[in-house]
Amino acid sequence: MKMKTMTGLCAALAGIAVLASGHVYAQQVESAQEEAASPLTIGGAIRFNYGHKSWDKDRRSGFVGLDTARLDVNYDDGRMIGSAQYRYNNYPKGQGDYWQHFLRHAWGGVRFDDKSELHVGLDSNPFGLLPFASINFYESIAFYAGFEDKYDLGVKYISSPGPVEWQLAFFPRDGGSYGGGSNTAGASNRYSYNIVKDDDEQGYGTGQTDSERNTLVGRVVWNVGPEGRHQFGFSGLTGEIDNGRGTDTRRHAGAVHYRGNYGRVNVMLQSMRYSYRTAHGPEQTYGGLDPNSFVLVGGFGYPFPVASKGDIHIANISYDLPGRIGPFSGFKVYNDYSVLKKRSGAYRDSVQNVTGMSFGAGKWSFYADLMMGKHHPYLSPDLGGLAATSSAHQGFTRRINLQAGYYF
Repeated sequence: MKMKTMTGLCAALAGIAVLASGHVYAQQVESAQEEAASPLTIGGAIRFNYGHKSWDKDRRSGFVGLDTARLDVNYDDGRMIGSAQYRYNNYPKGQGDYWQHFLRHAWGGVRFDDKSELHVGLDSNPFGLLPFASINFYESIAFYAGFEDKYDLGVKYISSPGPVEWQLAFFPRDGGSYGGGSNTAGASNRYSYNIVKDDDEQGYGTGQTDSERNTLVGRVVWNVGPEGRHQFGFSGLTGEIDNGRGTDTRRHAGAVHYRGNYGRVNVMLQSMRYSYRTAHGPEQTYGGLDPNSFVLVGGFGYPFPVASKGDIHIANISYDLPGRIGPFSGFKVYNDYSVLKKRSGAYRDSVQNVTGMSFGAGKWSFYADLMMGKHHPYLSPDLGGLAATSSAHQGFTRRINLQAGYYF
């Protein structure tokens, strides 16, 4: 009897141990699931690049350096949503020899029951092809003119997903300027290219003090075909230009755009027209130019002039290559073309063409781009940016960019 009691007691204790261990295991699994399903995610990236400029005679072998280090914070619990990204850039001598830091975006919002969203903060402009009007790393001419991958401070509404989708945003102010080295222009230490105050030492000394205010942006697209393989859209923008002298003028822009998927082939097309009406005095110029034929646009540390009226046309095509080579996969080859045709002043067209390939390996991402252009602040020695250009640089110049980035 005593032996049976002891046997029963041992069995009971063993059962309790099994239940306890099972409970602990269940808690561990539950905890792991909760951690995996956490609405808050923190990540970032660090990127390096090699560059070569055909017009840079001092660095015939090119240059290598850190491009960007960034921190990403995202939140999504199904109802409350938000996103922020902070960047630090440190460029080698061949790329300007300077450093800077800035917010790319920082917004919070709510997702409604119909899946539509309301955002408040430093958020992207819903204009043109989204999220980018390009495939390559350096984007398109629209980016440098202030119409691609742009972020301003305000409120935005995004409709629920469907065959017809629309967005509407109001930005009382631009995204602001941040910090940088002594050889950068303070008002241009920002990610987005905005109309900015000129800089006497690092700019053109025009005395222009313009800024963007009260911008209204709207976008509507129609998704056609299975899984929305074809997207047709229209975007419009209107806003004020505060010239810093008590006079407000207006700026307008409109675009039609198309994105199509043909199996492994993808096509992106966009045509847009913009117009800036300015109130510059006769002394707010350089080189004898009409002071109202250009505005100063700044980003990544430096301003440059952009024609106050122009048309931008974009045509991109890409092909997704199947298979993998060792650890590398996701191969995409592409050609991005964009041109700015200026309608103010006797200014020559600015052209950018990028032929390249992108691919990845785990958390690594790579770009290899051959860039060609003329009358472009990043692709030629022209000092006139996207406005006046030098007659000494009529032909195309080349830039090679090899990019490696680790994303975590």
